[in-house]
This record gives sequence, C-alpha cells and structure tokens, in this order.
Amino acid sequence: MLAIYIILAILGLFVFLEILFFLLAFGGRTWADFTKHNFFFKPELRPYADLILSGKRWCLETPHEDVTIRAQDGIRLHGRFYDVPDRRGIVIMMHGYRSMAENDFSCSSAYVHGQGLAMLLADQRAHGQSGGFAMTFGLREHLDLLEWVRYIAGRFPGEKIILEGLSMGASTVLMAAGEPLPPEVSGIICDCGYTSPREIISAVIKSYHLPVGVCYPMVRLAGRVLGGFDVESCSALEAGKRADLPALFIHGEADDFVPCQMGRDNFAAYAGPKRLCTVPGAGHGLSYVVDMEKCQKALVEFLNGVLETESLS
Repeated sequence: MLAIYIILAILGLFVFLEILFFLLAFGGRTWADFTKHNFFFKPELRPYADLILSGKRWCLETPHEDVTIRAQDGIRLHGRFYDVPDRRGIVIMMHGYRSMAENDFSCSSAYVHGQGLAMLLADQRAHGQSGGFAMTFGLREHLDLLEWVRYIAGRFPGEKIILEGLSMGASTVLMAAGEPLPPEVSGIICDCGYTSPREIISAVIKSYHLPVGVCYPMVRLAGRVLGGFDVESCSALEAGKRADLPALFIHGEADDFVPCQMGRDNFAAYAGPKRLCTVPGAGHGLSYVVDMEKCQKALVEFLNGVLETESLS
C-alpha cells in the first residue's frame, strides 16, 4: 500500500509540475498590461518611460475602428484599425509575448501612420481583447496572422500590405512569410525575433539557471498534452528559408532576452531581399527608442523601396 501511495504522490507531483510549466510558459491574459505594473522599474527603461507612455496614449486615443475576425480554430481575434487619407499601404502589426500592441508599437505607430500608412494593431491570441487561453510562440499565431492578411486583402483589394512584428510578433511574421501569401503582401519588418520556440524557451530556462535537459522536455510535453500543440512544429529561421518577400530586420545589440545573434541568424537564413539594422546599447524591443534616428531612417528607406518600387535595389 505504501508503494501505491508513493506512486500516486509522484504522479500527482508530475501533473502539478506539468500544469505549472504550462501556465508559466504559455499562460496569457493575466499578463496583459505591464506598463501598469513593474515595467518601468527596470533601470534600462526609465529614461524612455514618458516617451513610451505618451505613444501608448496616442494608440489608445487616436480615432480607430475595432475589428474582429475568427481564427482557423474558431478563436475570436481583435484588432484596432487606424486609417489614413491617401493611403500608401497598410501595416499589420503583431506584438510580443505577454505584451500589447499599444505597448510594443507605442513609439513608432504615430511615425508609421505619418508616413501615409494605415495600421492594424492586432491583439495576439490570449492577449488583450482576443480570445484563447494559451500563447504558442508563433505556432498558431502565424496562422492567425494569415487570417488577418486575408481580411485586409479582402477589404482593400490590390493595396500593398506590410507585416511587422516585435519579439514573438517578429517570429510570428517570419513564420507567416514562409507560407503562401496573397500578392498584396509586399514586405515584412522583424524587430528582435527569435529563431524558434525551442531555442527561446531553452534560453529562458538557462537564464534562470535551471537544467534545460530536464525542464525543456517538460515544457514541450505540457504544450502537447494541455495545449494540443508542439513547440517544435514550427521555426522562424526555417520559415525564412522559404520566404521571398523583401525584409527589414532590426535588433538591439544589448538584448538579453532574445540575443542579437538570433536576429543575425534569422537574417542570414532569410532567402528573400533583406536589410539588417542593429542598434548598439539597445535592450529587448528598445532599438527604436534608443536610436530613433537610425531606426526611422531604416524604416523610411525600406518602406519607400517596398511601396514605391517593390524592390530593395
């Protein structure tokens, strides 16, 4: 009888750990708005707090249309559409892990809008006003992005579309770029994206000084059993090898969450026309605020090349 109790206790502990790993790695929703919590307690962010918050106010207060679509698995997806007179094109923006579009694109949205581009700021699944209970590191998110592309292309036929993402959003965009896309999609912008779910999950585990060989298989199993997805079923780096769209890669050289080397690896593997802009001293997702002039120059040159000539040459 004691042996049975021990076995049951071990099984109970295993189930508890699997649920814990699932919530820690893939749980969403409750992490929605870090600007209301400890975001600006990080020393590297304090100099940019006013800039980020003023940009966020612009996103929330500028007139926009709330739009919703359905993902392939039926989840309700929400986004904010910002139109502009005399549109040159439309940018679909995908935010990062446990963030919000109005946070990640707070400082660049007004500038992009001012370049004559309409914008769709999408809430990733399990974030903001979109449905779902789990994030999947781009596996299902890139399929959601394909649905947003179909929606925009159907609503504005013949107009040029650019896909932009930051962090997990950048990897989402890269994964989508490896899929068949409507001809309206003219280019992609990837800011500090990781190479694959496996690599970034392993890197985070290692940063907490935990054994990757033990923890990663448990995280993967938690995704498969509790979420119905396999984190090794998709890779941004591998998807980039199948892509042919013009691409702009941006990455902070001091990024300690998604190492800059991952951005360089994504850039090196990417098969289409490409440009790389790295920013010395910029941490994760902070390239734009650390060196606004450099990033704006890269953005304008890329946008003009894609929207006016459809070529990077």
